[in-house]
Amino acid sequence: MDQADTGRRGLLKGGAAAVAAAFAGPIGALATRVAEANTGSCVAAGASSLLDSPYGATAPVNDLTTGLPLIELPAGFSYKSYGWRGDVMSDGLVTPGAHDGMGVVVQRRVGRSTEIILVRNHEHSTSSNAANIVGAGRANVAKYDTGITGASYQVGGNTNLVWRDGNWVGSYASLGGIYRPCAGGASTWGSWMSNEEIRSNSVSSTGKKHGYVFEVPADTSLTAANPEPIIAMGRMAHEASAIDPATGYWYLTEDQGNANTLYRFRPANLAGGLNSLHAGGTLQGLRVRAVANADLRDPTLCQEYLCDWVDVANPDLDGATLPTINGNVSASGPYRQAYANGAAIFGATEGCWVAGGIVYFTDKQVTTSPARAGRIWALHLASMTLKAIFVSNSLQVGNSPDNLCVSPRGGVLFCEDGGTGGPGNTPAITAQYLKVVTPTGGSYVFAKHNYNFTRAQLDAVGKTGATAGDQRNSEWAGCVFSPDGRVLFVNLYTGVTLAITGPWTRGSL
Repeated sequence: MDQADTGRRGLLKGGAAAVAAAFAGPIGALATRVAEANTGSCVAAGASSLLDSPYGATAPVNDLTTGLPLIELPAGFSYKSYGWRGDVMSDGLVTPGAHDGMGVVVQRRVGRSTEIILVRNHEHSTSSNAANIVGAGRANVAKYDTGITGASYQVGGNTNLVWRDGNWVGSYASLGGIYRPCAGGASTWGSWMSNEEIRSNSVSSTGKKHGYVFEVPADTSLTAANPEPIIAMGRMAHEASAIDPATGYWYLTEDQGNANTLYRFRPANLAGGLNSLHAGGTLQGLRVRAVANADLRDPTLCQEYLCDWVDVANPDLDGATLPTINGNVSASGPYRQAYANGAAIFGATEGCWVAGGIVYFTDKQVTTSPARAGRIWALHLASMTLKAIFVSNSLQVGNSPDNLCVSPRGGVLFCEDGGTGGPGNTPAITAQYLKVVTPTGGSYVFAKHNYNFTRAQLDAVGKTGATAGDQRNSEWAGCVFSPDGRVLFVNLYTGVTLAITGPWTRGSL
């Protein structure tokens, strides 16, 4: 056992008893407790509106870890930051930046303590320096590709975080050598799908292609991450993956402008478990019934469609230019095949979550003509009815919704990832928000980005590797609740992870 393994095992209070603790299925437990209220009360309209928050107005709140006012929250809420860009982790490696998708993959008992393990994506793409690969120099950190594509190494990867009894206690590198892992999704057996966001046919010097899904276990001191891609889940500009615990099917999104749909992956091995998805399966794309290539980029609020699925024969097919009803687009191999079979068209699908038999997913596309600033869809799996439960045509209402999650109480929360230009940008956009979708189809503000610090301010609190300057218009990412609903974990993409607690029952989260 090397030093890094010793350090990681040291995070698990209780030694052998902790190692033997059974992995729980927090995401599966969450899904069974969620009602369908978020889709059944939608009030038809041309678009959504911004409403008052039941939690009240936000104001700057000082971080309990550093004392800096990183975000604004309603009265009564507090938070602890951890895993800042540049911080030294428990394994001695430096925390990478670009904090993106994240999930709770395990909740377990460790002695008398309750421990939660999260896996976090670091959306780095390439570098000319191999030392920037996540886990560089550590043989025990799995790596997919250490070769070069052109003149660059693929330097994205993952870190695992440990939260125990209300406090952050450790972190370590778990996977490297992948390209721009943006989002992903937690399994029901204690692992995280880390998804590459790239549509490319390039091959590296080690013979590797990119655009795949990889599995990262909760505890890599027990089982290392598998560095081989899950090819059957497709090669594309992946975003999120979400499992339906009732069936074992996965739902996937793709961020490929005007050339993407919602995908379903039916694993050959429905028993689940680490590495089970490598047994293959069937990839499919969403189609509106009796409407070939339905353009779903511009729905009205509460608009519905009956849907079905079409097969994707070769999930590893190369991408190419695709002539569509909207002109020529750059399409992945999976979408080329789905489109040929009549699959629907979205602008840019991003976040995805399954709860209570409903697949929630976002379309983050922003355009000024026509006015689009983001949509959130709900696919009712029993009826295969697709409904637009949130339609933003203004940056004030919802500015490019990216990652989203459903709380154990049924609230739909989304992370903004927009810019300052687009429809409804008056008054000026000065910050990004965490917003909540109401059952009627509106939105309200839960939290506001407030990261705007000088180098001296950051150095004074020991964050010498953190990014200085005004980061308020950088994205939120990786929102996920603890299984009991008491803690909201979320990332500031600039390089901080937060754990937020407070009076959740005052509102719908």
